[in-house]
Amino acid sequence: MSEARVDMLDSATGKVVDHCYGPVLDGGCSRADSQGIVLCNGRHIAAPGAGPEYWLVWVPPASQHCPRAWKLDAVGY
Repeated sequence: MSEARVDMLDSATGKVVDHCYGPVLDGGCSRADSQGIVLCNGRHIAAPGAGPEYWLVWVPPASQHCPRAWKLDAVGY
């Protein structure tokens, strides 16, 4: 099994406060709230099993898209 864990970090300390395992098959978040806002919104994330482009990614507040589904390399991130 590949490492798909995504760590959510406290903005003040940088310590891991929660985690998930990335998007579901359609690219959505399995832990989104009733409005579709992803659990990691407003936090930095680190995805240890992904490439460095997914380390310390900022997820905008009220984001409705799983950052692991983003195509960061396509935008030169």
